[in-house]
Amino acid sequence: MRNYLGTLLGLIVLSGTWGWPVGTASALPPSFELTSSTGGTNLPFTVGQAFQRGDVSSGSSVVGSISALQVIPKNRWPDGSLRYAIVSGRVTLAANSPATISLSVGTPGSAAALTTADLRAANVTASISAGSFGNVSWSGADFDTPFMPWVSGPEMSSWIYRKPIGTDAHLVGWLEVRLYAGGAVEVLPWVENGYLLVPGPTNKSATYAFTLGGTQRFSQTIDLLNHQRMVLATGSTISHWLGSNPQIIPRHDVAYLQATKLVPAYAGVTSGSSSLWTRITQTYTPLGQADFPSSMGATGYHGSIGPIPEWDVAYLTSQGDPRAYRGVIINAASAGRYGIHYRDETTNRPPRFSSYPNLVLNSSSGIADIGASTTGSYTPVATGTTPPGYKTSHHPSLGFVAYLLSGYFYFVEEIEFASSANFLKQNNAGPYGSREGTKGILRTDSGTNTTRGAAWSLRTLLQATTITADGDPLQAEYATSFEENVNYYHGLFIATVNNNPQGICAPYSDYTPTAPPFQHSSWMEDFLTFAFGYGKDLATLSPTGAGKLDAFLAWKYQSVVGRFGGGGSNEFCYRDAAQYTIAVSPLDGTNFDGTDPPGAWYATWGDIYAATMGQANDCDAGSTLRGASGSSPASFDGYWGNLRPALSYAVDHGATGASAAYARLTGASNYATGAATMNDLPVWGVRPRTSGAPGDAVPPNPPAGLQAR
Repeated sequence: MRNYLGTLLGLIVLSGTWGWPVGTASALPPSFELTSSTGGTNLPFTVGQAFQRGDVSSGSSVVGSISALQVIPKNRWPDGSLRYAIVSGRVTLAANSPATISLSVGTPGSAAALTTADLRAANVTASISAGSFGNVSWSGADFDTPFMPWVSGPEMSSWIYRKPIGTDAHLVGWLEVRLYAGGAVEVLPWVENGYLLVPGPTNKSATYAFTLGGTQRFSQTIDLLNHQRMVLATGSTISHWLGSNPQIIPRHDVAYLQATKLVPAYAGVTSGSSSLWTRITQTYTPLGQADFPSSMGATGYHGSIGPIPEWDVAYLTSQGDPRAYRGVIINAASAGRYGIHYRDETTNRPPRFSSYPNLVLNSSSGIADIGASTTGSYTPVATGTTPPGYKTSHHPSLGFVAYLLSGYFYFVEEIEFASSANFLKQNNAGPYGSREGTKGILRTDSGTNTTRGAAWSLRTLLQATTITADGDPLQAEYATSFEENVNYYHGLFIATVNNNPQGICAPYSDYTPTAPPFQHSSWMEDFLTFAFGYGKDLATLSPTGAGKLDAFLAWKYQSVVGRFGGGGSNEFCYRDAAQYTIAVSPLDGTNFDGTDPPGAWYATWGDIYAATMGQANDCDAGSTLRGASGSSPASFDGYWGNLRPALSYAVDHGATGASAAYARLTGASNYATGAATMNDLPVWGVRPRTSGAPGDAVPPNPPAGLQAR
């Protein structure tokens, strides 16, 4: 039924019957503001809009508080209700005076969708040049045959175009073109230097230029390295307009966005004068570092590491500050600097897992910790300068929130490229850390990941599944891979006997290999716990897969909840929950595969506490959170912050003991000191969606979605 309804709605959109509201409507929680620095009449705009499960039921439509509005569905929840749509229209704005656009469940009127014939009528011309490598151009009939349509509607239609540059085997020019009612045209241009299996990838240094409507909009000499891509723009925006730029910045209802569960909920409140704004990049430079680390993989805190990176979280904790919006877009575009863009030359899309069971990346594009292929199947070796280093163990979410806010197709492919690279870097098969061919298993214990590498790769896989459009073959690839990972972890830790009873997955290594006990980094385990909890909120699983995930999470959440015990001899004192490592087995050489003897595991969390801390539980002697360095509770940018996502999702999902554990954390006498740091360092400030606590700034719960009248 879900597929039928998605197909039906797609046909409605393509036939042009998604248009202006008529009749009655009922209010939905989401609304957004639009602000233009210049103001004007009938200014065109596009934003992305996420929806809570069930707010727009299957078969229902969305209209708005202005007549010139369209809402184009892109994704649906498993029950068929709307999950994500691209919203476009025209609005009259006074300069620097925001207008609120409210959305409703209602019946849209009928209007013809804009077509490529309308685009031709706008007399658009565009060209990309790359010095001696050549140039490409689009005009007239070139616009009749896009690579793919993206949005079709009466207020805005958009298409993706591509052409090889000159005779070069690797350089390709791309355009994402939006045509608005009234004739305005917006173009996001980019160049890629990366195919999957085309021989001879290398750097391409040239003066790259973009011309729109006969006027040069961009020109810069750039050394474009292998498997990089770059938007041809500079400054505070990444697109160009034929005619006047309306200079509109949206401000979403961030409380509602968090309530959709597509992103975590956050406790911090970032003020307009926060020190955070000194760290958020405001101008785009092709291949620039922006807010990414100078060395991905360096030890210690960095704002790019977390469920979503600091610049994305800042948009949520600042109530949609325009500086945060620019930071989200600019950083997502800047991810093109990494050599992860392996486009499949047979489809001209990111690679499908099912097409490459044995292919593994070579190690010449800056991606660290590359695996091996048992069949000797590798991507071609690249020459020239190596792109900046990319490590799955530290890689950020790339493009996810930028797409949620903007609707640009460019950002969909950014996270798809990241997910495909994370797949292709793994060993294809064999006894050592296999991804198991097309399944894309992300193991914590061996191969080319650590526990955190598996966690962040699962997060990226889930986000790629979530924003890849319904009906796109890649979406099924990603969803299948996540279900295969659920099957793998359930089979290893739930379906076996004599495995770890405290929710600890197989570590990559023992931190004290020369003597017992077996020590493991609990903060890495927290990352993994979060990733699977996030999957429960986002994933589309079979009924069997959903049941396995629930069983696995019931076991997995123990790894964080168990560290928040009281003063009992069989408990782990909550005051010391944020350790760098904890003892997980009294034996060295533990396998974590169900074959270890019962004596391989501690009987209680009290035993783990004694082995970790070297003392008996003294929890009743005070109420302060304890620790130094990364374990210091004075700031939640260390291990006390790292555990918050896992614990918060445990609370949300009703894990045994989770609410009491969170109450112990937030009830500590010095909790408010650490919590205050989440305002300016918000990346780890994940909170339960239904719980408030001292020091947690919790926005009001959004109202429930209303049914159409």
